[in-house]
Parts: sequence; C-alpha cells; structure tokens
Amino acid sequence: MNGESNSVRLNAKPATWNKLGLLGTCAIFLSWLYLNLPILRWLIETFQAISLFNQGILIVGGLILLVQGMRYRQYFQFSPVPILRSRPLIVMIGGAVGAIASSWLLRLEQIPVAFALLGTYGLVGLFLAPTTWRKGFAIGAAIALILPFGVQFSSGLGFPARILTAHIVEFLLKAANIAALSSEDIIVLDTGIAQIDLPCSGLRSFWTGTLFLLAATWLEGRQFGLRWLIVFVGNLGILAIANVARVLTLVLLAHVWQQPVLAQILHVPLGLVAFVVACGFVWVILRWVPRKRVKDAETLPLSPENPTSKIIPTFILAACILGLTFIPPAPKTLATLPDFANLKWSKEIQTQPIPLTSVEKDFFATHTGVIAEKQRFQFQGLTGSILLVASPTLQAHHPPEMCLIGSGFRLDRIMQQQFAPGLLGRWLSLDNKTHSAVYWFQSPHQTTGDFLVRFWQEASRQESSWTLVSILFDQFHTPDEPIVKDFLTNIHRNLDPQ
Repeated sequence: MNGESNSVRLNAKPATWNKLGLLGTCAIFLSWLYLNLPILRWLIETFQAISLFNQGILIVGGLILLVQGMRYRQYFQFSPVPILRSRPLIVMIGGAVGAIASSWLLRLEQIPVAFALLGTYGLVGLFLAPTTWRKGFAIGAAIALILPFGVQFSSGLGFPARILTAHIVEFLLKAANIAALSSEDIIVLDTGIAQIDLPCSGLRSFWTGTLFLLAATWLEGRQFGLRWLIVFVGNLGILAIANVARVLTLVLLAHVWQQPVLAQILHVPLGLVAFVVACGFVWVILRWVPRKRVKDAETLPLSPENPTSKIIPTFILAACILGLTFIPPAPKTLATLPDFANLKWSKEIQTQPIPLTSVEKDFFATHTGVIAEKQRFQFQGLTGSILLVASPTLQAHHPPEMCLIGSGFRLDRIMQQQFAPGLLGRWLSLDNKTHSAVYWFQSPHQTTGDFLVRFWQEASRQESSWTLVSILFDQFHTPDEPIVKDFLTNIHRNLDPQ
C-alpha cells in the first residue's frame, strides 16, 4: 500500500507541473495578445478594407506557408511550455518596446505593426527548436516588414514613392530631349500632364515581388545567407526598374505619342507583364543561391528537466508583458487650426469671400477636420483669388498646380522661391506668362513649399497643424517684384498665430 501511494504521488507531480507549464503558456499568449490588441484590430480593419485581389494574395501566401509547414513538419517540433532562450526573448521584448517607442515618435501606423509582428516571431521562438527558429528568422523578419505596408498603400511610403517615381521619369524624358517638368507626383509635358497615381508608386510590386521571392526560396529550398541577401536587393532593383519602365511607357503613349486610349487599355496588362518579367529574372538569379543541406530533425525537449525552476520565470515574463500595457499610448495629436473668419487682414488688403466650386467642396468633404475658404483680394493694384485650406492631414492638401491645370490653365514653369525670411514657397508661371500663382504650406513654426517636408513634419510628430495657401494672380508677375513680396509677407504674417 505504501509503495502504491508513493507511486501515485510521484506521478502526480509531473502532471501538476505540466498543468502549471500550460497555464504559463496561456498566460504569455494572453498577455501578448492583450498588449498588441490595438495592432491586431488595425490589421483586421485594414484587411477588410483592402481589395479582393490583395486579400487573395494574402490568403494564397498564408496557404503556401501552411503547405510548406505540413511538408516539413518533422522539422517543426513545438514545446507545449515556453523555453526561455536569450535570442527569442530579445526579439520579443525588443519588438514590444519598439512598437511602443515608434508610436510615440512617428505617426506612421505601419511601423509599430512591423515591430509587433517581429516580436511575435520572437514569441514563437520560445516554443520552437532553436535551429529551426534561426533558419526562419529571415522569412519572419521579411513578412513583418512587408505585411504592414502591403495591406495599406494609401499612406506611409506611398506618397514619397510616387514623388520619386515622377522625378526619375522626368529625368529619363529629359535625357531623351522631351520637355518635362515634375512637381511632386505629377509630370508636366508640352502636350499634357501625367499624374503618378497610387498604383504607379511601385509599392505593390515590391510587396508582391518579395512574397514571390520568399515563396520561391522556400519551394526550392534555397539557403538564407549573403547570396540570398544580394538576390533580395537585386529583386527590389529589378522591380523598381520594371515599374519605372511601365510608367515611362504609359507617359510616352498618352502624352508624347498622343495615344491616350491605347495607354488606358495597356495600363493593367503592361503592369502585369512587367511584373511577370521581373519575377522571371528573379527566379533565374535565385538559382545562384545554394540549396539547403538536409539534416536530421532537431530534438526539442518537451519539458524542462527542472519544471519548477522554469515555471516562475514564465509567469514573471507574462507579468512583464502585462506591465508594458501600463505605458500610456501615444497621445492623439490635436491640430490647432486657424479661424479664417476672424483673420485680421491689413487695411491695404481688401477681400471678399467667394464660394468654393462643387469639385472643391466634394474633395474637402471627404476629409474630417478640414477648413477651407476662398476669397477675392485686391492689394495696391494686385488682384486675384486666394484659397486657404487648414487640415490636420496631408491627404487634404493637394498640389495646387493640379487644380489650376484642371481649371484650364497651362503650366509653364514651377520653381522654389524664397520670398522673405521664413517664407519659402513655390512660384508658378501660367499660360505663356499671362498669369502667375504661388503656394506654400504654413505651420506655427515653419513654412515650406515642399510636400516631402510637409509629410515628414507630420509623420515625425513635429508639426500637426498646417495651412495650404494657394494664390492665383489675375495678371503675370515675377516673384522679385516688391509689391508681390509685400503682399505675400502680409498674408504670411496674418496667418501666423504668434
């Protein structure tokens, strides 16, 4: 009887330890889920908002990973309880801290998501064999970096990518002796204007092409190393060249060779062909990367030798993760927008309100918190109209040259101009020097005519309240005229809250 009772007690301890270990596993997963609940909510909402095509790409990518995992399941030995190792812990805690810190420093939602996904891969490393986890780190890091930007192209890097594409196409057109002028995400030619829209930014090609490279690497069993890294960089370069070639071809067809209908027909097929050709090149150069050597599956202990000594650190780790939730979230930036109705203009400036056009009303109505006002002005012989748009978001601040061209004006020239100390804007010559225009972005501490500066100031949480000032003169003027400088200085000073 005594022997039987001792045997029961000895067998009961491992069962109790296993229960405590599984409880610790649940504690870690639940605390991590609670910490990243806002990021998970963002991913779900963004996934629901993207197109069916992009949803299909994500689903196919997930299925490929699942199939490969089933094929090589002998290499994926999971422990039911966490085994605290330094590298996965560093990645996990670093991802969590990086997500919190980046949300305080930047107003780019994708950056904290990337850190959180990277930290999640670190969490997986606590339950996965070390060698397997290290081999999959490159794929986990690539997915963490690509996925947040892949599911949402309308913000983040999309805008600067379009600007860069426009400048490259302008350079190539000028090299071919074709007169072209890029201003932000548009290209002005003698025969018309081409806008580099969102699909032309190339981000979707980068995202999908990188997923293709990862899938091809896994399917062919190629090693991750220096050669693969060179192929990865080459893949991005090939995709960038393919995207620029596509945009350049469309611009030539629509505005140089005057075949807009053909350009419209070829818009999607040309992008598909360019992408397939780029992926073909990548598939060929991927063969330069050696294949993996087949090794025996690594044995992973299903439970630590001394469970009691490991259970307490597991709960301490869960408590530390929960402790990070007490760090307050980054404050929502409250933009202090100027009140146009109470602006005190100089006595020399005579103004009269005029209604916005239907197009302007519809555009500004799509963005919350936007204040727009249009006025006629007269100042010492200068006459024209001024449009003021105060907005807490860059999406409501459009390139004024696009509106001018849409209203029937022909853009001759755009140049950066310093009108006064602290007043930097862009000067436009219109309709063969019969009209002039000027615009700038003004915040309480800075004035600029550069969209990229405006973008970075908002993204880095330096300036959140911006007003677009767009002025159209009834006659042609030069930016060096004293009366013009006096008028612009007056407008700038009246909008300055200090």
